Amino acid sequence: MLAAFLVVCSVAFGGCLTVGPTAEADTSDSAVFERVSATEPWSGTGVRTRVTLKSTPEAGTVTTISVVEASGRTFRTTELDPGQTTVILSLPAHANVTLVASDSVNSSTVGTLNVTTGGERVF
Repeated sequence: MLAAFLVVCSVAFGGCLTVGPTAEADTSDSAVFERVSATEPWSGTGVRTRVTLKSTPEAGTVTTISVVEASGRTFRTTELDPGQTTVILSLPAHANVTLVASDSVNSSTVGTLNVTTGGERVF
């Protein structure tokens, strides 16, 4: 039964299935990002991740968060509502990415955070 489930999932997710996905980042020096964590027990090509912003003046100006791959390509950009402190993002699985928090009103970067996604790759 488990083998059949894994085969179905691997086909559905483009041949990539990760069990116990992780999203790791050092937020200790960030004025914007408080916490980054994976939210699901498995993932396909993307790791569903909860990003929490700090209660700081800098974080209060964030209007978008972009996920930038190591190649420099923007994977995804998500808009935030005023005062929003938590956002769910999909990050590429088994990759190093940079989260870029921006203030679209001033066209400025408020903060960046390097994130590494991992987990046990099944297929």
